[in-house]
Amino acid sequence: MKFLKKLIIALLVIVILLLIVAVFLPSKRHVEESIYIKSPAKYVYEQVVKLKNWAKWSPFQEGDTAMKVYYDGPTQGTGAIMKWESKKQGNGVMTIMETEPYKKIKTNVEFEGQGVSSSEWFFIEEGDSTKVTWTLDIVNLKYPLGKLLGALMPGMIHKSFKQGLTSLKKVSEDYVTVMNTFKTSEITIKEMEKHYALYIKDSSKCSEVDVIIGKLFGEVFQFIGMNMIECVSPPFVRYLVWDEKTDKNVLEAGTFIKAPATGNERVKFQEIPAQKYARAIHTGAYETVYTTYTALEKYIKDNKLIQAGAPFEIYITDPEKEPDMTKWETEVLYPVK
Repeated sequence: MKFLKKLIIALLVIVILLLIVAVFLPSKRHVEESIYIKSPAKYVYEQVVKLKNWAKWSPFQEGDTAMKVYYDGPTQGTGAIMKWESKKQGNGVMTIMETEPYKKIKTNVEFEGQGVSSSEWFFIEEGDSTKVTWTLDIVNLKYPLGKLLGALMPGMIHKSFKQGLTSLKKVSEDYVTVMNTFKTSEITIKEMEKHYALYIKDSSKCSEVDVIIGKLFGEVFQFIGMNMIECVSPPFVRYLVWDEKTDKNVLEAGTFIKAPATGNERVKFQEIPAQKYARAIHTGAYETVYTTYTALEKYIKDNKLIQAGAPFEIYITDPEKEPDMTKWETEVLYPVK
């Protein structure tokens, strides 16, 4: 009995001390970790701003392979949302609140029952590397349990952030290797007969062009499926305007079809007359296709040809069937005369 009494008293003393200590503990915590990655800021930024890329390096998803992840809103940038359900990590939601392309990302992170925290990413190029900083600000820690747990959080979060940044470094540096692996085929002249196309004309930021292209292809092929129209080629994009200074482009995204068809207010039909094209096949990631554009423009100039319209990109390889970006083939066609 005496032992039990002493044990109860000791426990009460500990509880009282913890309650007293909690009074003086801060109600907010700041955690940050940094790493240098041998990669342009653009490539690292894209691994973070595109939420589906987190599966490649996130310490939280790696820590629970049974985690269920869902996405909502745009696939990247402001408004993109990632939700998760995990018995190990708990449930939560992350929303991208603000972006500054290749420099900064700000998110809100909400763990179920624990309120909302703010997280920021900073990307600073230094020579041939990028300094990446990942921060988390936890606020409104409640007395006493929240404050006491808050004292333990930095250690656990630092460990997770270090693990995640190390994985992000590998993914980003591997991506640099992919970006340096590409080629342009021999350039030829291709005579094309009259052909038909269904497409949607739209605009976007240059930094978010892959998002709008995916959306437009979805709309076009949904229209084609509903109207049982036969396609005769993979999808294409034609850039009418591309201005990186203003971060704006105007494009047409669609596909060639077998016969004339009636479009609607959104999906347009076009008959393209017989035309001569300077043609090349680009092999490599989409981000490297500019090298083939450069080669074609030089060919046109050297052969005293005249460009007769905006070029086409035809996506021969389906990324869903071939995950290796170094094997992706894109046909580039410049109308000439």
